[in-house]
Amino acid sequence: MATAPASAPRDGARLLLGELRPERRAIAVLAVILVVAVGLPVGAQLLLGRFVDEAAAGATVGRLTTVAVTFGALLLVADVLQLAVTALAVRLAWRIGNRLRVDLCRHALDLDLAWHGEHSAGEVIERVDGDIEAVTRFASTAVLQVVGNVAVLVAVGAVALVVEWRAGVVLLATVGVALAVLVRMRSLAVPSHDHEREVLSHLYGDLEERLGGLEDIRANGAGPWAVDRLHRHSARWWRAARRASLRGEGGYATTGITFAVGTAATLGVAAVLAARGQITLGTVLVLFRFVQMVQSPLERIGEQLSEFQKAVAGVRRAARLLGTPVGVVPGERDLPSGPLAVDLDHVALRYDADADHPPALRDVDLRLAPGTSLGVVGRTGSGKTSLGRLLARFWDPTSGAVRVGGVDLRTVAVGSLRRRVAVVTQEVEVLRASLRDNLTLLGTLPASDERLHAVLADVGLDGWLADLPDGLDTALDGTARLSGGEAQLLAFARVLLGDPGLVVLDEATSRLDPDTEVRVQAATRRLREGRTLVVIAHRLSTLDGLDEVAVVDDGRIVEHGPRAALASDPTTRFAALLAAGAGHGVPR
Repeated sequence: MATAPASAPRDGARLLLGELRPERRAIAVLAVILVVAVGLPVGAQLLLGRFVDEAAAGATVGRLTTVAVTFGALLLVADVLQLAVTALAVRLAWRIGNRLRVDLCRHALDLDLAWHGEHSAGEVIERVDGDIEAVTRFASTAVLQVVGNVAVLVAVGAVALVVEWRAGVVLLATVGVALAVLVRMRSLAVPSHDHEREVLSHLYGDLEERLGGLEDIRANGAGPWAVDRLHRHSARWWRAARRASLRGEGGYATTGITFAVGTAATLGVAAVLAARGQITLGTVLVLFRFVQMVQSPLERIGEQLSEFQKAVAGVRRAARLLGTPVGVVPGERDLPSGPLAVDLDHVALRYDADADHPPALRDVDLRLAPGTSLGVVGRTGSGKTSLGRLLARFWDPTSGAVRVGGVDLRTVAVGSLRRRVAVVTQEVEVLRASLRDNLTLLGTLPASDERLHAVLADVGLDGWLADLPDGLDTALDGTARLSGGEAQLLAFARVLLGDPGLVVLDEATSRLDPDTEVRVQAATRRLREGRTLVVIAHRLSTLDGLDEVAVVDDGRIVEHGPRAALASDPTTRFAALLAAGAGHGVPR
């Protein structure tokens, strides 16, 4: 199996820096506005001290009014700028978050089936959306709540040193110790939050699987078992969340104690200096206001600590997902037009690298001319579905080559492969969208209404379409309004709309009643026109009218030839299968 070249592990910091790089201009504008918004309230406190000193010195009412109006104007402008910073920060955070979601979704779709087999749909959703939501939620408020408040601390500390360096030193020491405590507690709490998110993803994954099998759970009386699993996963989540919360809140409490001691020391120094006449009453008021300005940012930073920890854990997990190597690496070549030939040369496929597990396919050779229809039969586990997966390039062969249209699939571009090779399985995905969007796959296959009506008529769904209240604009609630046969026929209509050169039907009629199967077989004959068709089937009747048949057993093609010749020769395996099916009343 082809594997992406190994690359250096992508940590969270590198991932964020990469996403921030395209936003350099927006970040620069945000930084300028933030500096002004932070600086104005600090300057306003100096005006407040001047107001007190000038009032004590007997300044005129006009002079005091001017200072007071200037003080109020600075605070008003600062509030307006903070609103602007918030708006810009939210927009920036969501742009970055949405790009991360797109990158994660694309990478998850590129990962092979082995990876998806080890990770439930709920886990993938939590990775792509849940973790990034935590990042976006924090980033949208981080500029004011963390970055902005750190800037306030720096500005207040610098000005306090100028106003009265001794009190300023005490204030800066307090801020330094408090920040050191925050950093230390973050390093202890982030792994706990990372573990909490991991446990939560397992809970969501298990819940999604239980809901997906709700009918089977009810039918078999397995409700208590499902509830017990939910309780077990919920208990693990509660323990992980408690551990993470205690460590996060512990940092906030320790910071509060440190700040209380530092505040008392700063005001004590200011009081002593004022008693000695070394600073004015206005300066004492300024220092007092600075103490209040420092307290609020530290508290807000502490409040944001848990969100920050969740965001860091989310970024790390996103980086780990993006660092997962892609097993099936796309090429750059295009497949030719028209019906596509199929060639398998000494193909072997092993899902598990463990040599103790037998390969799914071994030494498979197959030649299929363009426009030929082939039926693939064999017992369960013989390798039929694995053959179809190789033709769709869901997997790459462990050895040998799979060529479609004379081109090795490992060299084919993804877009060309999906346009020219179509797969229909027994589990048809019907989107919660209009019929038109279901046929065109949300516009991926653009077509006029006349063309959509034509493909529905080709597969026998014109009568069903006529009964829909809004025609092509009728909203489909998944498969709720469709029978199994109608869903299969809808999938066939998608194939006709895309007009591929190779169509793989994997057990597409295994769950249909005989009457519906007749309709699907008629649509299958329409699919054969001008295309190469590979039908993987349990029901032998599905193979009626096909050109060739291949019998698969134990990962090998043990028999391959024209269907009519194999059926008429009583010594063939296919004839034996037909006889066995007829003897048991099984549809041929």
